[in-house]
Amino acid sequence: MGKVRRLLWGLLAVAVVAAGTAFLHKPVTTAPQPAPATPTPIPGPLTGVTVCVDPGHGGYDGGAYGASGRAEKEINLAVARQLADALEERGARVILTRDTDTALADEGPERKRRDLQARVDAAAEADIFLSIHMNEYRTAAESGPQVFYRQGQADSRLLAGFLQQSMNAALSPARPRSAHTGEYYLLEHLQIPAVLVECGFLSNPAEEQKLLDADYQRRVAESIAEGVAEFAGMKSE
Repeated sequence: MGKVRRLLWGLLAVAVVAAGTAFLHKPVTTAPQPAPATPTPIPGPLTGVTVCVDPGHGGYDGGAYGASGRAEKEINLAVARQLADALEERGARVILTRDTDTALADEGPERKRRDLQARVDAAAEADIFLSIHMNEYRTAAESGPQVFYRQGQADSRLLAGFLQQSMNAALSPARPRSAHTGEYYLLEHLQIPAVLVECGFLSNPAEEQKLLDADYQRRVAESIAEGVAEFAGMKSE
């Protein structure tokens, strides 16, 4: 009887140890993590407005170059990203034609035209189109932002005027410019209000240094966004 009791106690001890070991090695499960919250659009003067922001050039096409050797395409993209943020803060939905240093057409015949057409196509759902560029000229004296629009397109002219006024006020150029007509593929192939914004001259060393500065880029972007908001407010009256 004593042997049986000892055998039973032994089996019980083995079972307890096995259960404890199994518990220690049991896989640990974690509660499923909630999905990231979807950002709620910020109500603002541009709520319900879709803006296509086009950083000019990209990839193989560097655009203009200043004394620093920096390519226009880089500064265009930096300003465009700041502009996208400024527009979204005012309630707009923003479409960027590019968000990396890439061209919008593969190698082959008429690559530049196909690249430009891809930018036009990207604006299919937009209400407003803004193409961001940096200017250059054969003399270093020229400076200041200038906005271009297509001749005969009344809303584009109005948009350009609001942007030019806002940029002149915010950036205080030495010689404030006026919005002007321009013959550009992008503007000629869009029926929505569309402008090409030359933010300043890379051929002017002093202005180039400003345009390379992130804080100045933010000021440029804010002034453009403010002009867009003023235009949209006027159109909604």
